[in-house]
Amino acid sequence: MVKRKGTNYFFYSVFCVSLALTWFFHKDAKRFCDRNELWSDRAGYYIYLPATFFYHFDARTMPANLDVATGGGFSIDSRTNKLDTKYTYGVALMESPFFFAAGVVSWIAGVDDEHGFSMLYMRMMALAAVVYLVLGLWCLKKFLDFYFQPVVGFFVILLVFLGTNLFYYSLVDGMMSHVYSFFLFSLFLWLLKQYHDHESYSGFVLLCLVLSLALLIRPTNFMLGLLFFTWDAGTPGVCIQRVKQFLKPSYFTVFLVILFLIFLPQFVYWRYLSGHWLHFSYGGEGFANLGHPRILQVLFSPVNGLFAYAPLVLIFLAGLGLMLFQKIRNGWPVALLFCMVTLVCASWKMWYFGCSYGQRSFIEYYALLSVPFGYFTAWLFSLRRYAVTTILFFVIFLFTWFNLRYTISLYRYERCYYGSTWDWDHYIRSVSRAGILPGGDRIQSFENDFENLSLMPVSRPSQVYTRSGLYSIATREKDGSTPLFSSRLDDYGHPWPKMMEVEAWVLKPGRMATGASLSYTLNRGDEVIFGDERPIDRMLKSPGTWSEARASFIIPDVNDSSLQIRIFIRNPQRALLFIDDLRVKYRYSWN
Repeated sequence: MVKRKGTNYFFYSVFCVSLALTWFFHKDAKRFCDRNELWSDRAGYYIYLPATFFYHFDARTMPANLDVATGGGFSIDSRTNKLDTKYTYGVALMESPFFFAAGVVSWIAGVDDEHGFSMLYMRMMALAAVVYLVLGLWCLKKFLDFYFQPVVGFFVILLVFLGTNLFYYSLVDGMMSHVYSFFLFSLFLWLLKQYHDHESYSGFVLLCLVLSLALLIRPTNFMLGLLFFTWDAGTPGVCIQRVKQFLKPSYFTVFLVILFLIFLPQFVYWRYLSGHWLHFSYGGEGFANLGHPRILQVLFSPVNGLFAYAPLVLIFLAGLGLMLFQKIRNGWPVALLFCMVTLVCASWKMWYFGCSYGQRSFIEYYALLSVPFGYFTAWLFSLRRYAVTTILFFVIFLFTWFNLRYTISLYRYERCYYGSTWDWDHYIRSVSRAGILPGGDRIQSFENDFENLSLMPVSRPSQVYTRSGLYSIATREKDGSTPLFSSRLDDYGHPWPKMMEVEAWVLKPGRMATGASLSYTLNRGDEVIFGDERPIDRMLKSPGTWSEARASFIIPDVNDSSLQIRIFIRNPQRALLFIDDLRVKYRYSWN
């Protein structure tokens, strides 16, 4: 009884603190702004609910600018009378009880529901994320109790929450899909363990239901289903026996029926949208990097790299190494799934997943990685070398503190990372601004390989010729200049730099002279205060070959910090050029 009360108090405390924090993070949110829960991708997941119950999927009844006002997470086409969202309805389905509750409260209180976009609905969606977070942690604790002492389970779930970007995607961006997938993963693991221990048919039906919901929310979650055959298997023979059991008509047919019923509303929506029952809604996105997966970038890049933003995952993997070294059961299934999700993320076209905090596609898999973290924690608790134990606990709490401080920084400042793939200078400044490292606020360099679309200086990057990655910049046909970089002097702090060394790789597809130049100006609005340029033609090699263009530019000593530095390609003949891998180094003294 005492143990049960202690567990209840623990989860009740997590719920209350999490709810207070998420409402604090959104205390200044307005109906239509990027700090709002119903914005961009989050609105794209949510729109199924107001579209169904307020607008009946009739685009003509919707406000003409609703898609723009909510950040472009969906689009309204009044010509075809269609509402277009690329996301599936799974998140909306799980949010629906809170959506209905908000409607009831609005009706009782006589408050304008604003067709599902009032502040009450926003608060209820924040509540939904917290509820599913706590339920996910509770299911995960129940699952871990099969393998570890209760204190280990409490320690693991608390640090999985506080020490990873699960914290951010529960309390700051809670309407993204990840906290819902995390709950389903945790529930699946708990039900899976019970099923393998007792093998009840009702348990199998529940597993099929949870797995189908996970697939609906993120189709790549199919990897979770592999655990049905491998978890606690011990030998290949057990895996084969489970495959045979799953393929029995009484089992396989039930799985297909449940999967079909869960996806049926989605099929109906795709039919409404495209005229086809099956529809790839992500358009030009997809697994464009399948032939050359960006594995190092996914794991280590300053642009949302897994370890760069959730270093505690290194401890999870240390526990995985311990499991493999000591031949603990389930080590290889966890290792296999981690490699698979890494490969899937690295093969996706936008491998950094846009405006994200870390590699958010790993969040649901933290439920599985909590197992090796549990073994590492149990080993740490049993270790009698107190100096080693102290150091490792310090590292664990340091990594947790890193995540919490960085999350607070994202709440206060910019939520997108405006740096290039390997621009560590920008990353260090971001970490310093979060109060994690001292100093580091002076800009030493700028890099842009034009892979991070948040940092793109033009509206449409090119994929015709690229030196690295998927994108480059093509010179614009309509005017005689193509922007590469701009920044105000006050971004550098006083005294600002005295010189810039600019490097860019340029490709000329034709043989004719271009007359183009690598140029720089110092502007007050549209007025050019100072400028310089270097002709490009003499730096170029043979046509179709990438050549490095270099230039050193002096920044004059001026007193107006509002002046803007602009670097661009001046192209009076409108010649076609491709530019990639820009790098700018700053010198603050003449020495």
